[in-house]
Amino acid sequence: MDNILEIKLEALHNDVSDVKTALNKLSEAITKLALVEQQQGQMAASIERAFKVLGKVEDRVSVLETQHAVLSPKQTEMAKWLDRGIMALAGAGAMMILKVAGLG
Repeated sequence: MDNILEIKLEALHNDVSDVKTALNKLSEAITKLALVEQQQGQMAASIERAFKVLGKVEDRVSVLETQHAVLSPKQTEMAKWLDRGIMALAGAGAMMILKVAGLG
């Protein structure tokens, strides 16, 4: 009888050891899961900040595009007048050179 009791007690002791080992592994897994959750939270916050910055950049680009659309025709017209002025000066210079050379 003592032998059977001793065997059962030894089996119970082994089972308790197995449960302790399983609980330790479970505790480690929960700790790792908590760390992963924390990292995911930080990544989500970083992504949210990045999207806010991207929204601000989109707003700025939109303003710049609007300004460009308003100023572009004015700049094009000014460039045409500047080209015409340069051509007139070049033509006048050429006429003066031809007159001085006696060809005009």
